[in-house]
This record gives sequence, C-alpha cells and structure tokens, in this order.
Amino acid sequence: MIPGGRSPEYLRLNPKVIEIVQQFTKANKPIAAICHAPQVLAAAGVLKGKKCSAYPATGPDVTLAGGEYVTVAMTEAVVDGNLVTAPPGPRSIPG
Repeated sequence: MIPGGRSPEYLRLNPKVIEIVQQFTKANKPIAAICHAPQVLAAAGVLKGKKCSAYPATGPDVTLAGGEYVTVAMTEAVVDGNLVTAPPGPRSIPG
C-alpha cells in the first residue's frame, strides 16, 4: 500500500522505495495506490500499459509514464492486473 497525500512526492526520491515497487511488480504481487501515490508508480516505471486512477493533478504523471489515467468516482477503484488504484477520498477535495 502506497499512501497518498504529499508523501509520494518524497517517497519517489528514495531508491529503496522504487526498488520495492519494481520487485512487487516483477513478482506480480498486489500494489495498492491511492490519491498521489501513482507518482511513485510512475517513478518506478511500472505504469506502462496499465490503467490507473489517482488525484487528478497526477494524471499527467500517469500518462507520461505510459499508463492510462482513468477518472472514477471517489467510491470506486481501478484494478489492472496486480495494481489497484483509487482517487482521493472526499475529504481531500477542497470545496
């Protein structure tokens, strides 16, 4: 599980985190990522050809990493192989 919020912005700078994500992908182990967490997946190079939901502002990161950004309701998730992603919860959106 990769947390959301601002932490992925910093987690993706940690080579050990990137290595763990790549190892999980190679072993086809489940990876859950919510909100901004796909920034870590993009940095690890594991989104190519995958559908992925995320915080809307990280959609370009998903696309540039070769993934397909998918918009879903806050109560839904996107499953693509071993990857489970979701947008932020309602408390994360100003308004």
